[in-house]
Amino acid sequence: MTDLAEPTDAGARHIGSLRTRAEGAGPTTRRPITFPASRYTSAEFAALESSRMWPRVWQLATTVDMVAEPGDWVEFSVDRLSCIVLRDADGDLRAHQNVCMHRGVELCTGNGTGLTELRCGFHRWCWNLDGTLSEIPSRRDFGVIDNDAYALPRVSVDTWGPLVFVNFDPDAASLADYLGGAPADAARYGIEDFHCTYELSVLVPANWKTAADGFSETYHVQGLHPELLTVFADLDNHQVLWDNVGRSRQQYGVPSPRIRPEPTAQEVWNAFASVYGGRAGIDSVDPGPVPEVPEGSSLLEVMGAHVRRAQAAKGVDLSAYTDLDIMVMDQYNAFPNITVLFHPDLLSVLRTRPGHTPDECWLDIFQFERRGATAARTRPVKMEVPLESMAFGTVFNQDFDMLRTAQRGLHQPGFTRITISQEESRILNNQLALERWCDISPSEIEGDLPEWR
Repeated sequence: MTDLAEPTDAGARHIGSLRTRAEGAGPTTRRPITFPASRYTSAEFAALESSRMWPRVWQLATTVDMVAEPGDWVEFSVDRLSCIVLRDADGDLRAHQNVCMHRGVELCTGNGTGLTELRCGFHRWCWNLDGTLSEIPSRRDFGVIDNDAYALPRVSVDTWGPLVFVNFDPDAASLADYLGGAPADAARYGIEDFHCTYELSVLVPANWKTAADGFSETYHVQGLHPELLTVFADLDNHQVLWDNVGRSRQQYGVPSPRIRPEPTAQEVWNAFASVYGGRAGIDSVDPGPVPEVPEGSSLLEVMGAHVRRAQAAKGVDLSAYTDLDIMVMDQYNAFPNITVLFHPDLLSVLRTRPGHTPDECWLDIFQFERRGATAARTRPVKMEVPLESMAFGTVFNQDFDMLRTAQRGLHQPGFTRITISQEESRILNNQLALERWCDISPSEIEGDLPEWR
């Protein structure tokens, strides 16, 4: 594996660990950073996002696994926008606005395979998979029609490994420019080796930003996930920010400095099992006594070795990574709405999308396995799941429980501004991006912004 040194690209802004920033800190006169709570509740602000932001930003639409073969297709919708992402007969990845150019009816809903044409079910106008018009029933009745003028409007499409992004703005900058230094920073993980196994969508009673913010900081660990503190050094994660992406590097296998007295090795081992038992091939409830730590090694490295052996039994080769590497998670929050979680053996992606009102959203979960870039791709399971049936382990379950009630407090008349800390820098980065993309000027963010803004 490559060195874990921090990125050197000029566009990155670095934020050291909270402990590093606090060293030697005395009294401060800095004012808290705040922004309007109405951004999360207001129908007017949602309309602003609808008109200015969603049509212009790059966003995750699907995975390469869903459109791996000619004729594979997926409908992607966000807010009022909809497009069809497909693989044409030549194997090219394409995306078109999901609209019949006759009367405006949507052409496709859902997803499927074996597509050979895009035919409207209303009046049977038809397009080739490359978006060119191929047939108009009773064409003579329309007079002279220019086929090119009635081609399906193009949607820009590009990939980051197995992740397929779209942009409805024909003049948008490239995906590479949008993501900044994040793909190069994450190159150590070989994202192209990951294959999507399932995609689940859950309707939750929270604004899409409320849900996204919950996965954009670790400040909440001490409150929502206290058992993680025994095995997660929450004050030592390092953050790097680009214009539209923020990254947090998180070390697992060691306790948080917040815990006093320091946990025993057995307590750390038990906490590791409860969080990563399945990944390491050990019982999450009864992992047994803490393993012996060889001279010159550490319990953290022993944990990494357990993960290595368990993954090797599944055919996953982690020889490019040290035991310490295996216990690191890199979390990328890409504006506006995705969280990308990397371990050497795991990739998970969370996406939020607005619902019918500002008080609800879709939370989509993409889960990947490391199989190798050249392994055949198979279509993942894709389904909607009721919130009450969600069961993804202790940590995710706690996150979903929080989302059941998080939105209601935002409506209380005495609560007008959201306040964030240095540990929540990725939320601030997203709010700054939100203002740029929604053309909000002057800024509505108050307080003493950090130098990296």
